[in-house]
Amino acid sequence: MLAYDENGIMIEFYEQEGIVKCSHCNRLYKQRTEEQIPGFREVDDDICPYCNKSNGRSGDIEFYNYPLTDVELSELIKDK
Repeated sequence: MLAYDENGIMIEFYEQEGIVKCSHCNRLYKQRTEEQIPGFREVDDDICPYCNKSNGRSGDIEFYNYPLTDVELSELIKDK
């Protein structure tokens, strides 16, 4: 997503995409985070897609969480 930062410069706001472990059910899930646009920020919860419990909150970052497919999970297990 393109947006203007606090200095008026247009930049890409995608930060990272990775694998996260839920602190409640201990399952792995995919997470993509995106910096929120200054002036339009809201508190966002890091909700596990399996147990629907919060793994933290942020007023600076939006969380996009997705369950892992069986194929992705088996590839993770092979890599270890």
